[in-house]
Amino acid sequence: MGPRHDDLRAATGVVEAAVGRFHELLGRDRDAQVTHHRLLKHQHDANMTPDGRPLTHMLRPRFMSETEHAQGCADGALLARAIHRLAAYALRPGEAGDLVRRQLALTDVEKALVAMAPTAGDPGSHSRLDGFRAAGRTLFVEYNSHSPAGIISQDLLADAFMDTPVMEAFAREYTVRPVPGLWRMADTLVRAWAAGGSPGGAPRAAIVDWKPKLRWEFDALQAQLRRRGVPTVVCTPDDLHYDSGRGLFTRDADGRPRPVTVVHRRAVLTDLLSRYGHAFTEHPMTRAWASGACVMVNPYTSNLANKKSALGLLTDPRTRCLLPAPEAVAAGALVPWTRLVRPGPTACPDGRVVDLLDFARARREHLVLKPNDDYGGNGVVCGWLTTDAAWRGALGRALATPHVVQERVPIPTAPYPVLQGGRLRVERSWESTDPFLFGADATGCISRVSTASLINVSTGGCPVPVFRIAPR
Repeated sequence: MGPRHDDLRAATGVVEAAVGRFHELLGRDRDAQVTHHRLLKHQHDANMTPDGRPLTHMLRPRFMSETEHAQGCADGALLARAIHRLAAYALRPGEAGDLVRRQLALTDVEKALVAMAPTAGDPGSHSRLDGFRAAGRTLFVEYNSHSPAGIISQDLLADAFMDTPVMEAFAREYTVRPVPGLWRMADTLVRAWAAGGSPGGAPRAAIVDWKPKLRWEFDALQAQLRRRGVPTVVCTPDDLHYDSGRGLFTRDADGRPRPVTVVHRRAVLTDLLSRYGHAFTEHPMTRAWASGACVMVNPYTSNLANKKSALGLLTDPRTRCLLPAPEAVAAGALVPWTRLVRPGPTACPDGRVVDLLDFARARREHLVLKPNDDYGGNGVVCGWLTTDAAWRGALGRALATPHVVQERVPIPTAPYPVLQGGRLRVERSWESTDPFLFGADATGCISRVSTASLINVSTGGCPVPVFRIAPR
């Protein structure tokens, strides 16, 4: 049973008071300048400067009460289980499997990759739900199960904030508990290797992506794994080689092979398929994963749950009925109405059966359109920010490339202090609440804030670390 309404209201009051007190302590322009300088130095030293700018310029972290944080994690864990339960039907024969496969809109190469999955199954994964918390509950609008970013950045930003005088003063009045993720990420990789049959006799890791904008996350994880005695390289997909005798490997500067037995796949599957096409089924990383020569976190099968239309499975009566009662209730309460854009009848939010396209055209100001297979806010069209003509054009294009249409949700705002022109200002910013999971365990939340309606780091938003707080 979740916390009572009175408990949540009291917790909200504690957080509001803590935010006000932090702003009082930050106080004068000089104090804000010292905090700003200290945060910039930490980010510069850790190379947390994508495109030459600091990852965050906010002078306050996100505060959550223990009650609020625990509820967000519990909701996220329950919902993630429901998404994976329904997406798993895509791996099964039968009527339900056919329905789920149609709703996920799998391509031929995605179907081929799923068919190549090792019989040992998914040994481990990590994921993140993106949502907005208001009026005592969180509505989740996306599920990221490819290899989501931000979890390690939170650790590094929490360290930066803890090294400021204003946080030292605040911590004398409040207990302040960060939400660590770095050691859990390293632990997930090692545990996945063991659960996947311990290929190669020892874990040897490769963090795989192209010229990552979040290289500081890779560096931190590499250092953490090496401290645990796990040899770790950061490389691109093109740096990997495979043969049946050696298994998967990279080469060092002298050309000598370096074995890889666990792959931390940060390269997003849609980017891999865009680069390699159907030939990706023969890529060294794919062949090694399929043969059991390495374990992959996250495996390609995780992309089933990553589809935007996977949330549609939770709100469609034909598939939600496949869930156990607690998960079905959670799906109804925690996910906005979502549908893959296709002609024909569907159940609208109030349960009436309507023509999907007619409904979407008429409800522009209450809907958002998203590509089924993209990230970072790419291609998102907010109906309330566009014209009827542009909206109709976007819906037409969505019939050619899989998109989902989703009910608009309220986005909460909160006051965040910034330094502008050497002066302290407090401005209202949109604020997300994003639980992250290792396997089925939601251990914490990250948060992103922005003055724009799309809260993505790639579109100008910035992360702030989450601290669980309580008065001393």
